[in-house]
Amino acid sequence: MDEAAIESAAQAAEGLTGLRPQAVVPVDQPKRGVVFVCALPRGDDLGWLVVDGAGEPVTERAAVRQIVELAAICEAAEESAAALAVDEALPALARAWELARELGEAEAELAAHAAYQAVEALQPLVQGLRVADPAYLDRLAQAATLVGDRFDLLKEAAGQVSARLTGHGADPLEALATALWAAIRLLSRDGPPDRFREGVETAMGPAQAFADDVLARYLVPLDGTDETGETA
Repeated sequence: MDEAAIESAAQAAEGLTGLRPQAVVPVDQPKRGVVFVCALPRGDDLGWLVVDGAGEPVTERAAVRQIVELAAICEAAEESAAALAVDEALPALARAWELARELGEAEAELAAHAAYQAVEALQPLVQGLRVADPAYLDRLAQAATLVGDRFDLLKEAAGQVSARLTGHGADPLEALATALWAAIRLLSRDGPPDRFREGVETAMGPAQAFADDVLARYLVPLDGTDETGETA
């Protein structure tokens, strides 16, 4: 997937509606290949259109629902996996790792290093343009499981360091505790990464609601019914 494909989809959507998309999200739909969910300005709200690789609108109601639900669930999965915090979390973990090593805090060093490695492995999945599809969701889940396990180890190490703070004078462990908790806050900013599965399951309802909104604001007529039995 590249910028040219996104631009072609945006131009197709604009040609069909007269509106320039504000966002275009690629989704790999099994029957159609990669399609593009386009959010278009419509007064104070957004209108929606899904176009295929040939620039034609997807008009089958059930297919549109499946496509936009998958896009929404993949986005929620990225948040639950701490994927959106990767670029900030890596230097924070590196700082904690360095401090722990300098202070000879073996358990904290191990935890920070392990967390760094897990987040580093997640980074390639979420860089650049991403295509929402079940395979991407599976890869994200595998990486998120490792991040979640290491996140628990990091929290345990941070708690142990904090419990040993004296609260008096210049405690050398204070900087380490601060660095560890800073990394933990970044990793949990969009939700606790050690609860990835729960985060994705919780996203199912909002994804269905999002699909309802897309169908209600679709900018070309829709055909057929979806699994809910809804029609235009």
